[in-house]
Amino acid sequence: MTTTKNILFWTGTILSFAFFGLLTFGMFDEWWTVKIKKDIENYPWGPINENPWYYDNPNLYSIVMLTEGIFFTVALSVLARQLFKRDKTKILYALVFYFGLFGLMYINGQIR
Repeated sequence: MTTTKNILFWTGTILSFAFFGLLTFGMFDEWWTVKIKKDIENYPWGPINENPWYYDNPNLYSIVMLTEGIFFTVALSVLARQLFKRDKTKILYALVFYFGLFGLMYINGQIR
């Protein structure tokens, strides 16, 4: 039986999964661009424009992006596993954990 609550739950879960997947991809893309390709000319390194602390140099920035990307990949894998199992309680726990990681990433970006 399909109810409005089920439709909203699964829609919100799938949209959250897609958002976090794109966010994780973006972190690895930033790491790849800065660390591997060495394309660092378009970044404001140092204490310019009140950037977060990890904009101090390209090496530090790439380490932070890689670390956040790994944490988000692990959390995304747990969420994907729960999605395949269709266990709503564990999906909610995984989403709460993921939003917590997102909050920590946001706070980390606010540190000057």
